[in-house]
Amino acid sequence: MQTIQTNVMNLLLKLTLVFLVTLSTIATQAQQPGTAADTTKMKIDSMKAVTVTAAKPYITQKINKTIVNVAGSPLAAGGTAYEVLSRAPGVIGQDGNLQLKGKRVTVLIDGRYTNLSGEDLKNMLSAMAANGIEKIELMSNPSAKYDAQGGAVINIIMAKNPRLGLNGTATAGGRAGTYGSWNTGLSLNYRNKNMNAYGSYDYLDNEQYNKSNFNRFLDTDKSVADNTYGISHQNSHSFKAGLDYDLNKRNSLGILVKGMVNTITKTTGTRSVADNPGTDNDSLSTVTALGRTRYVTPSFNLYYKTILDTTGKELRFNADYFSYEKKWNDNFTTNFFDPKGSAYATQPLRAQAPASNDIKSLAADYTQPIKKGSLEAGIKVSQATTDNDAVWEKGESGGWIKDLGKTNHFIYKENIYAGYANINKSIKKFSFLLGLRAEQTHTEGNSITTQQINTNNYFNLFPNAGIQYHASEAHQFAFSYRKSIERYKYDVVNPFTIYRSQYSYSQGNPYLKPGIQHNFELSYAWNNELFASLTYARFEDVLADVYRKDNASSAIISTYDNLSSADYMEAALTHSKSLLNNKWMTTNGFFVAYAKFNAPAGSAFNNAKVMAFVNSDNTFLLPKGYKLQVSAAYYSPMVLGVVTYKDRFSMSLGASKTLFKGSGTLAVNISDPFNAYNSRYSVSSFGVQSTNYSKPETRFVRATFTYRFGNKNVKARANRKSSIENESSRMQ
Repeated sequence: MQTIQTNVMNLLLKLTLVFLVTLSTIATQAQQPGTAADTTKMKIDSMKAVTVTAAKPYITQKINKTIVNVAGSPLAAGGTAYEVLSRAPGVIGQDGNLQLKGKRVTVLIDGRYTNLSGEDLKNMLSAMAANGIEKIELMSNPSAKYDAQGGAVINIIMAKNPRLGLNGTATAGGRAGTYGSWNTGLSLNYRNKNMNAYGSYDYLDNEQYNKSNFNRFLDTDKSVADNTYGISHQNSHSFKAGLDYDLNKRNSLGILVKGMVNTITKTTGTRSVADNPGTDNDSLSTVTALGRTRYVTPSFNLYYKTILDTTGKELRFNADYFSYEKKWNDNFTTNFFDPKGSAYATQPLRAQAPASNDIKSLAADYTQPIKKGSLEAGIKVSQATTDNDAVWEKGESGGWIKDLGKTNHFIYKENIYAGYANINKSIKKFSFLLGLRAEQTHTEGNSITTQQINTNNYFNLFPNAGIQYHASEAHQFAFSYRKSIERYKYDVVNPFTIYRSQYSYSQGNPYLKPGIQHNFELSYAWNNELFASLTYARFEDVLADVYRKDNASSAIISTYDNLSSADYMEAALTHSKSLLNNKWMTTNGFFVAYAKFNAPAGSAFNNAKVMAFVNSDNTFLLPKGYKLQVSAAYYSPMVLGVVTYKDRFSMSLGASKTLFKGSGTLAVNISDPFNAYNSRYSVSSFGVQSTNYSKPETRFVRATFTYRFGNKNVKARANRKSSIENESSRMQ
């Protein structure tokens, strides 16, 4: 293993040196006379997407959304959607969860809800090749037509092939790290006057390591230290097939089938040492875990669209079905040693935890143009069912017996009935947005194991409003407000226990109440290049991570609870500028935030600290089809309740070259060249004191080749949005 790591590090250093030498050489050529192309004027409209005829910067920002232009970026070469998303301004990934401006997010792909969150969303985005993405839209205060679940929306827009007849894109790439990885994909599109048929297939084979150290102090004189090293191997097959057909000029229909088969195998070794000063009870244990998880996530969408009259009144119907099948198998072998290092016991433990979950949804949406604006309205009915059956067994001399303390069968049902109305209107220099969404929710959590049933019924109104003032071409102001709800993902309300090691467990809480959020944002744009914003969010019944100790086993149990409220404030400043005749495009951001739980006096949850985030992205357009990109981000230390986070730093270097008269692109990317990215945090909760360090493998060299082929003469197919909303995005 050490030899492999040494060879890989040498390879990385050599490639980095070659990269920097190439950068220096090409940059010198770019400065020579006669090599600059004609200058191109960039026009940024506050209500439209940024248009740059030379090349788009990697990160651009409008008043009401931030756009990450992934297409053509060298940093996307061989990377994943999760890596690109985690570099976006204002987005923070922590423990598998994504947040935008302090709010949990709902992730859409081409306007369709992914129906996943947490680690499952991370696994899906990690299996999605970044070079198939055109751009990412970040919306901190979406309108009422979006579901009330979640405080923010992230929409990943996949690259479309704007050509007629048969055309497509083929991709192949590889990655060098401690282990080798590779990916390949093919997308095809056929379009004629009335029909558009499309499909794609992508495969990813990815292997990498993760190591972590945890030191827990259970009381004044007892501590437990865990050291873990794990290897994860992922095989992912994702597919999509769709057909859109225009019946006539006013009516069209379509079908879309897509899904993913994702298999993850993990081998993990944990060494735990319990220190009991003044006694002979010191102990050492090692846990070897072999796990295999398989996710199968097919989904189906049927839609029908009709244009009612010549004024453009439009009615859309969507029917959706989403299935999430998960097979989870883990085998643990724990070896116990006495203070002298002699083994005295072995405890086998295994788990089978299949999950069979589905979501059904029907929706109708109506759009009517009005003078200098539009009117939108819609209704939706959705039904979600999750069935998780975790069976744990202990190995005994006579065979396997059920571990009743960990086994749990939990069924959760949720029905939501929703309706909304939006109006957009422009009056002289002002633009207005006013919307209202109403939702009736019924939930039922049924623990088959404990014969415990929890039901809940509640009705909520969710207003949103926005106003934009166009003072001049150089000065624009905007204000927005949105009320939303956070219905926690399904495994958070499931009381089953997940065994991680002898001293570490996690458990859900069936008594959690949904959280309510009030979000306010004031923004200003100057000369279409400097953007400033002030954000304030008030959270009620906010979800908080809680850590408790189990005195009987000396284990730490992580769970969740509601706190009365929390406050979040943020000031953000972003500058985007094209320099050197559009040969150098730079985007730089600075964010300051403060988040605080409001808990009873003296509670550890009252801890808070101002944090800062700085990011810089620079793209260099060079002669002969070369492009270079350098991206870096720094997160300062942060305190939120019982958790104190250390600072983090990330950086990436990318280069690309167009080939075959623009039909092909070869891109190389070096992520985290200094191997500096890690996660360090400490916890102080209910007598538990712990320091934690996690270091996933982040330093890679990637190379990706993309080739586009086929007819080049047609418009792109229109996007459509499915009716499955983000109340189902909490699927386990």
